[in-house]
Amino acid sequence: MSHAPQPVLSATGLFTPAESISNEELVASFNQYVALHNRENAEAIAKGDIAELTESSVEFIEKASGIGSRFVVDKAGILDPRHMAPRIAARSNEEISILAEIGVAAAKDALTRAGRDAGEVDAVLCAASNMQRPYPAMAVEIQDALGIDGFGFDMNVACSSATFGIQTAADYIRA
Repeated sequence: MSHAPQPVLSATGLFTPAESISNEELVASFNQYVALHNRENAEAIAKGDIAELTESSVEFIEKASGIGSRFVVDKAGILDPRHMAPRIAARSNEEISILAEIGVAAAKDALTRAGRDAGEVDAVLCAASNMQRPYPAMAVEIQDALGIDGFGFDMNVACSSATFGIQTAADYIRA
């Protein structure tokens, strides 16, 4: 009687952006955004066409989320009250996407922690709740950047992507 190999998670990798934003910084920018929005839309708000925005507070964020600060890719864009989002330059399909670039950094970290080389990897499974673009697949971009033979594919199952990805990887190992 043969037994299927027992999958083992031997290492994980992590990418952490260099910049971070505290709740104090975020609230200050958001409250400036609220003031701008309400001032620029005063007439529509008075008519009831759109809702007036309300300011936030550090206490509300910490109570609602438990988050005290967060690492971000573009602090300046996020804290700009006229933008409130990262400014990430568009990349062509011939360039590695920012999300795949993040995946490559995390994969290199995991390989180092596991004491493995990319040449030992047979497949790249990229599980993510958000994708920058549908093509090329992030997994294929990661596979190419690391010089991995074999195959790669993305799994996009919203919030459950990580659990589905781990289960699928374990099933591949067993098979």
